[in-house]
Formats: sequence, structure tokens, C-alpha cells
Amino acid sequence: PHISYFFAGEFGNNAATNIRGQYTPQLQDAHVVFSYIPAARVEVGIIRAPSAEDAMNGYMAYNYVVFPTVINQLMLQPFYASQPSRPYAVGPSGSVLVPGNESLGVNAFRYPGVQVFDWKNWGHWQFAYGAMVGMFGSVSAGNQSSSPLYAARVQESYIFGGHGPFRSDLTGWLWYQYAQPDYLGHSYAMQREGLGFQYLQGYMHPWGRQLKFEYMRGNGWIDAPSAFSQQLGLQPALYQTQLYPNVNNSASGYYVEGGLFLTKHIEANIRYDYYDRLPNLASVGQQRIFKTWALALQYHITPITKIMAGYYFRTVD
Repeated sequence: PHISYFFAGEFGNNAATNIRGQYTPQLQDAHVVFSYIPAARVEVGIIRAPSAEDAMNGYMAYNYVVFPTVINQLMLQPFYASQPSRPYAVGPSGSVLVPGNESLGVNAFRYPGVQVFDWKNWGHWQFAYGAMVGMFGSVSAGNQSSSPLYAARVQESYIFGGHGPFRSDLTGWLWYQYAQPDYLGHSYAMQREGLGFQYLQGYMHPWGRQLKFEYMRGNGWIDAPSAFSQQLGLQPALYQTQLYPNVNNSASGYYVEGGLFLTKHIEANIRYDYYDRLPNLASVGQQRIFKTWALALQYHITPITKIMAGYYFRTVD
């Protein structure tokens, strides 16, 4: 009654398993929770770190394919070899150029560490918190998780009714992350923070509705993935990842999403996503603004089984 555990592996050929250009299956979740202390559950292992809402949701909670959006560009951090065979070449505006064979994949928002979390209900009100100390780095590429990570999130909910992930409620949250990625023996600061709210009323009921908004921003260690293929014969700065490690670099963005059940099974959704990368370098031509409009129609077979169809309008300035 006081110990629970969860393990999951990732065997698909995707960003999480592409390590230095090679397919490398990995253990993506592996944690144990101890519930002996009142109001303080202790979780140890590879943990989904406290952060943005979409970074903490399971796939069944997604209403869209959320790539590439602010949550993934700012929070789904790719990892690179901190001690490469040779130092990375210098790129534009203080960046470094990272070859594809030095990429160590992504952790899908997870890090090894220890987290203390819990929730408490007072009538219709619920308060929840989570605070984590972990290691920043790739969990599937050997001895790369050597830098500290600190993360925390608090949220307050008013529950109208229902249970579990499909309850009706109004929830607001704040979160913060700080890490110190390492490159060539030097630690850099990486800070992320955000806030948001979500309103849910009547899941799988006619005229059931959803509204969600979240804003986030970051300083330091801003990643700018390559826009072109090396096969085009372009300069390295166009086909290699540009990594901006210094703390004065910044990025921010937000998304707003709405949904409406037209019948018990059919739900219509709309979403707008905005990501402003490196506005501090606008004068030297490195700023990029990503905008995505998404329209979706879903047919819910059961509360956790659905068919989704989406159409996306994406632009970059």
C-alpha cells in the first residue's frame, strides 16, 4: 500500500532513440514512489520533471500532434556530447555548430533524480505540488547526466465533479526549471519558467468544453535545429544545429487551445501556438518567430480511445 513503481521502454525509431545517428532503444521511465510520509510522496528514478502542462500529459490527453511548437522547441531539450572528439565550430552570434553525429537524442521531458510531491483536497478545492532535484543530460547515451537540474511546480484546482484525468475542473499552475548544462568543462545556465490555466467541463458529454492557455519563457542554452539538409551543399551554419549556450540568449512563447463536444463522441478543437526564438539577436538576423494554427476533429470511442484528424497551418518569420 505504500510502494508503487512504473517501468516503460522506448523502442520506436525516433528522436528519443537516435543516439549519435544510431538506433538505440532506451528505458524511458523507471521510478519507484514511497508513500510513507504524510503530504510528501517520494519518487526516485527516471522521472517526468515538473514543468509545462503538455510536457506532463500522456499521449491520450493530446488533442493534436504537438510538434513543432513552443513546448517542444523550448522544453524538449536535445542533448549533445559535452566532450566531443573535437570542439564544435563557432557559429553565428556566439553559437556553436553541432554536427548530427554528436546528438544524444532527447529524454521526452524525463530526467534521473528524486522528487517530492503530493496533493490535498479541501471540499471542491485541491492543492498539488512537486519539487525535484535531478541530473541534466541524456539518460540513454552513457555517462552524460553530470549536471544538476532543479524543477518545481505548484497548482490549485477547483473541482466541479468527476474523477481522474477526465474530471471537470478549473486549474491554474506555476512552474520553474533550472539546469547547468556542461560543454568542454564549463557549466552554462539554463532557466525555464511558465504559468497557465485550464478549464474542463463535461468530458464526453454534449456541449462539453475545454479551454487551456500557457505562457513560458527561457534564458540560456537555446537550441536552433538545422533548417536544411547537408546534401544541398550549403554552408555548415545552415545544415548543422546552432546551439546558443550563453545566459543572455532568450526565447518565449504561448499557446491557447479550445475544444467543444458536438455530441457525446465528436469533439472539435482549435489551437494557436506562438514561439519567439532569440529576440535578443533580432538586430543580427538570428530571431525566428514560429506560428501554428491547428484544427482538429476527434471521435471518442471510449474515454481513453479516440481517432484524431488534424490540419495545421505553420509559418516561420
